[in-house]
Amino acid sequence: MLRNLLTTIAIIGTLSSLGGCQQRPNAKAEATGVVVVGDISLEVEYRKQRFEPITNYLADHLGKVGIGKGEVKIAPDKETMAKWMTSGEVDLYFDSLYPAMFVIDKSGGQALLRRWKDGVAEYQSFFVARNDSNITSLSDLGGQIIALDEPASTSGYMLPIAHLLKASMNPMEIKELNQTVPANKVGYIFAGKDSNIIKWVIEGQVNAGVIDSESFKELPTEQRVQLLVLDKTAAFPRQIAVVRPRIEPKKLKAIKTVLMKMDETKEGKAVLENFKQTAQFDEFPQGAQEELARMRESYNLVQKYNSIRPRNSGY
Repeated sequence: MLRNLLTTIAIIGTLSSLGGCQQRPNAKAEATGVVVVGDISLEVEYRKQRFEPITNYLADHLGKVGIGKGEVKIAPDKETMAKWMTSGEVDLYFDSLYPAMFVIDKSGGQALLRRWKDGVAEYQSFFVARNDSNITSLSDLGGQIIALDEPASTSGYMLPIAHLLKASMNPMEIKELNQTVPANKVGYIFAGKDSNIIKWVIEGQVNAGVIDSESFKELPTEQRVQLLVLDKTAAFPRQIAVVRPRIEPKKLKAIKTVLMKMDETKEGKAVLENFKQTAQFDEFPQGAQEELARMRESYNLVQKYNSIRPRNSGY
């Protein structure tokens, strides 16, 4: 009697299991679509390794919209990235404001979300000088030389140049540290990295320099106490996520949802941490269109300036 009862239970269990498989097919196995995440770099293999975890995470959570695989494509420059997004070869791209705005303009893509890279939602640029110099405000920089990062940088070029233009300070690129700058202009030279900028300011090789707010906070105390913050630019998103034009609405919505919920799970948090310590993805506080308009004002100023400025540096 007991044996018959156990046999009956086993049969029922098997039938229930089979019925469950029929009702809940493996969406991932049936999904054949691909989500392609892009980046810009000359270090192709290194960047692929950095972007593969978040790309695979997206693919693993987009089965409902037919995606079952993730792919990373590394472009050598922003022009190539814009072409790939225009053609649909790349779906999603993360970058700081300056290159991202170029890609948006050239491809017709759209700003989707903020990325809290290094745990930071927004940052800004600081104009700094030695605190024992006679330079105490932005207006004192006329006829002086400041050090910037490099011409592709958001915080080290676009934001400070836009800030100077809005203040009618007439930025002028120079080639040599000993070059004479007219009193109605502000000379700038590219230092290549933050450590050079701070070194040149402290050693008196330049009158001032520009460094982003987060890098300023991370300076050793012995350097930071020697510096005076002359002025600050407006704050902008640390990075943004950009999606290609003509992306399917369901796919767009699914990608946005997955990115915004990543910080709510243990698995998602681990992937974000591995992705340059990204804290989360979130909506633009003022709305995407309003934020884009605000970003575009500074971007357009610098693009117009770039179209007329002489090219002196080797960058």
